[in-house]
Amino acid sequence: MITAELTPIRSDRFWLPLPSRPALYRLSTDHYPWSEVRGDLEARPMLSAVLEAEQQGRRGRLLWNAGAALGGFDDTRDLGVNELMSVFPRATVQVTLVDPAVAGLAWQCRSAQPEALSAAWPQAQSQLVTSNFSGALLGGEGGEVISFWQSGRPVAGSLPVSGQVRQLSAPQPLGGQALVEFWSKVLLLASSQAGNIAEIWRSSAADLADDHPCLDPFAREVWLEKLSVQAVPDLSATELRDALLAVFDATLRRLRLRLRNLAVAELQASPMWSVSGAGDLI
Repeated sequence: MITAELTPIRSDRFWLPLPSRPALYRLSTDHYPWSEVRGDLEARPMLSAVLEAEQQGRRGRLLWNAGAALGGFDDTRDLGVNELMSVFPRATVQVTLVDPAVAGLAWQCRSAQPEALSAAWPQAQSQLVTSNFSGALLGGEGGEVISFWQSGRPVAGSLPVSGQVRQLSAPQPLGGQALVEFWSKVLLLASSQAGNIAEIWRSSAADLADDHPCLDPFAREVWLEKLSVQAVPDLSATELRDALLAVFDATLRRLRLRLRNLAVAELQASPMWSVSGAGDLI
C-alpha cells in the first residue's frame, strides 16, 4: 500500500490532556488494520472513550460518548471517523476509556484556547459557578490538575488546591428556544416507545410545580402542544433548563424508559446535549 508522507506541522490547536486511565489497548495499524479497530469499538455499544492516533510526528483524536461517535480532529481541522482513519493509515493507536461527560466536553472544547481566570483558586470557583461555566479547568504548575464542568458545577476530574487556573470554554448556546427545540426532539424520539408520553409529561410537570414554578399548568409558562415543548420567551434559560431536565427525568422514570435506549446519537453530538444536562439521564 502506498501512503502519503505526513509532514510534522505546527499546531494551532490546544491539545487538551484528559484524565489518566489505563489504556484499553495500544497497537499499530500495521499489524491490526483500522477495520479491526473500528469493528472492536462498534461492538462496545455504550463506549465512552478517546482514541489517540500518532504517525510521523502528527496526531489525531477520536471521541465516543455513550456509544455515539462524536467525531475526530488532528492538529488543524475536524475530521470524520473515516477521514481520520485514512489520514493516519499507518498509525500507533491507543484507546482509553473516559467518563461520558469528559468525552462530550473534550469534543466541545476541541477548538478552545486556555484563558486565565482573573482570580486564583479557590476564589475562582464562585466565578465559574456564577458564569454557569461549561468546559475544562486546568490548574497546577503545569496544568496537570483538570476538572470538567457543566453549567457551573464540576462533573469529572479533580479540582486544584490553590493557585492560578485556566479555563477552556465549551460553546454554550443556552437559550430558551434552543432548549425547547432540543427537548422536543427527545420527546418525539421517546414517543415511538410510549404513545402516552405527552400525558405522563403533563402529569410529571404538575407534580414538580412546587420545585419548578414555571411548570405549573395554570401559569402556562412551559407547556406541550402535541409533542412540542413550548415556553414563554422571557423565562430564564437557567430556570427553563432545570425544569425541563427535571420533568423529562420524572417522565422517563415513570415510563421505565432509558434515554440511552433511544436513538439519541445525533443529539449527543450536539453542544445542547451537555448544556441541557441530558447526559445526566444516561
